[in-house]
This record gives sequence, C-alpha cells and structure tokens, in this order.
Amino acid sequence: MRYLLLMDELRQNAPWIAVVVLALISALMIWSPTLSMGWTRRMVRVLGGVVLGITTMAAVLLGFFASLDPPRVHFVAVSPDGLRFALLSHSELHDGAATEIAVAPRGFCTRFIAYRYFGDGSDYVGQRSIKWIDDHHLKVEYVRDATGTQYCAAEVGDVVITCVSRPEPVFAQPNR
Repeated sequence: MRYLLLMDELRQNAPWIAVVVLALISALMIWSPTLSMGWTRRMVRVLGGVVLGITTMAAVLLGFFASLDPPRVHFVAVSPDGLRFALLSHSELHDGAATEIAVAPRGFCTRFIAYRYFGDGSDYVGQRSIKWIDDHHLKVEYVRDATGTQYCAAEVGDVVITCVSRPEPVFAQPNR
C-alpha cells in the first residue's frame, strides 16, 4: 500500500524533483570547486547561471500550473488475505475528472494500472467503486463516459479485474 502511495506521489511531484536537481547542478556549476581559475571556470559559471535562470523560470511556471491542479483523493482497498492492494486516485477537475486505479499484486515492488479515466465528464468513481471479491478478483464499477478516455484492464499480474459499467446517477431536482 505504501508503495502505491509513494509511486503516486512521485508521479505528481516529479517536476518539482527535477527542478530541485537542476538547481543543485547549477549551484555546483557556479561554485565549480575543482576547476582552475581560467576561462573554463568562467564558462562553467556562466552556463550554471543560465541553467539557474531557466530553472527559476520553470519553477515559477510549475508553481502557477500546480496551483490550478486539484488535490488527489486516495482510497485503498485491501484483499482479504492482506497481500494485495488497490489504490484509487481521483481528481475532480474544473469541468471533468481524472481517475486511476493501481493494483499491487503479491509483492510490493510491482504496480499495474487496472483502470484509467481522463475526460470532460465524470466517471462517478468513489470509495465503494473498488471491491475485492476474493484474493485474486477485483471488481471495478464506473460510469461509461463517451467523451473521455476510459480504460479498464481485464487482468493485471495475478489479479483478474471485473469491469462493471453502471448507469449514471440521477440527482434529485430542487423543489421550486
């Protein structure tokens, strides 16, 4: 379970990790402790300054776009034997949704995508949408959305996925 959460967080934070690594590389280039006091040291320092400037601009743009990104909600389902996990990651966008269900079969160093959705509508996936039937069978319920990209695998690793399309929920109309 921790592995699935770690991989999801790493995927979300990969751009920030790249910015930090570039900033450290540029700082090392500007400092350049092992180069002699010549034209090569000056060129490496100038190149380090250019990389630092580009990294700063990338961090500002990344911060702007990250502030627009909605937070991800995570739900975890554990198989009856406790050896397999399914992680549902869901984000409600301004006018759509993004959902991914990752399954970690026996062994925590593997991760498979059982379900993925990204589109303008909603697939109405929540905590009750994933359920382990037994140790090798996972049931995924979702609403089919023709406007988005929807993928549901039949089998991942040693886990068989049962994909069930349910009707779109009907919401009560307010009384007038």
